Amino acid sequence: MRGHIRKRSKDSWTVVVELPRDPETGKRRQKWKTVRGTKKEAERVLAELITQVEGGTIGTASARLTVGRYLDQWLEAVGGELKPSTLRTYRNEIKQLKQVIGDIPLAKLTALDVQRALAGFLHLSPRTRRNHFSLLRAALRQAVKWGLIPKAATDGVKVSQNTGREMRVWTEEEVARFLEVAKRSRHYALFHLALAAGMRLGELLGLKWEDVDLEAGVIYVRRNLANVPKEKILQDPKMASARRRIPIDEETLEVLKKHRFRQLRERLRAGDRWEDHGLVFPTREGRPGCPIAVWESFKTWVRRAGVPNIRFHDLRHTHATLLLREGVHPKIVAERLGHSSVGITLNTYSHVLADTQEIAVRAIRRVLRRRHANSLAKVCKPQKRNPKIQ
Repeated sequence: MRGHIRKRSKDSWTVVVELPRDPETGKRRQKWKTVRGTKKEAERVLAELITQVEGGTIGTASARLTVGRYLDQWLEAVGGELKPSTLRTYRNEIKQLKQVIGDIPLAKLTALDVQRALAGFLHLSPRTRRNHFSLLRAALRQAVKWGLIPKAATDGVKVSQNTGREMRVWTEEEVARFLEVAKRSRHYALFHLALAAGMRLGELLGLKWEDVDLEAGVIYVRRNLANVPKEKILQDPKMASARRRIPIDEETLEVLKKHRFRQLRERLRAGDRWEDHGLVFPTREGRPGCPIAVWESFKTWVRRAGVPNIRFHDLRHTHATLLLREGVHPKIVAERLGHSSVGITLNTYSHVLADTQEIAVRAIRRVLRRRHANSLAKVCKPQKRNPKIQ
């Protein structure tokens, strides 16, 4: 931090400290202060001012730059690198953040302000509150890199990692009951594949027939469907691990073959209204499917099947849970789900793995008992008498 002292008169000094440039205009800024006394006193004041600037007390950002205006500028700067669906989500989160801390000057934002803002979001789910905090933290850390503030106020705030959503899954019997009843649904193949492959709804709606190898029995996840205002966009997965290869069973293959035949009939009925996007699960006119329509259909068939009410996303959790309970290695499950590391799978399904520990204990107990019984049988087996020895 640059600063200097100028002598004004015999016992008067001017202390000048350089401030960060104005973030809106780019103009150079300085802090001036007149000190009456000795040069040593002026040097002490200079050191104090430099400490205040470096500590964020003064001069770190333009007084006119509020948190709300900064968040808008930050989003404009980084928005070009975001996917349309992510950009829409960020806009909504910033809109809500601005309602509680938008008028506070960026340079004066404190950890207490952030904590109070999060408290104002108690009507939202824990996951949503955590997402709001993550966005604000990223924006403020960028402000530090740009030299607007010395420290991010979010660094002094802790947010619960609990998502607040209880994972609910079906048993094998409930899965069988649902699929049996849902066979009459137009979305039956989508429901079946969600359970058989553990795919997300966006991945299912973005799936094309060119991604399905009916001969080899493999699904290739290469894109997902993103909903943005007034349109639906097919986009690449956010994470490289989400692009994956999922082997599927013969029954699921048969379901997909029947679904394709049914889709061909819908295409004939639609005639000129059909839009060919090559999608596996489009609308009746071939357009990208609507997530809301799938959710509503799923709820309807859940009620008709009389199975526990779960979210559509819980079909993915059901897929993983059933595999883990069958003893499938967590790394294989992670690859099917598209997790970036097996650690995510282990953390997400730790309760299932605790159950499998009990299964392992019972299994080793059976093995040890069996071996012990075999050893006793050998020891206690009667010896054959040699007829030559009397």
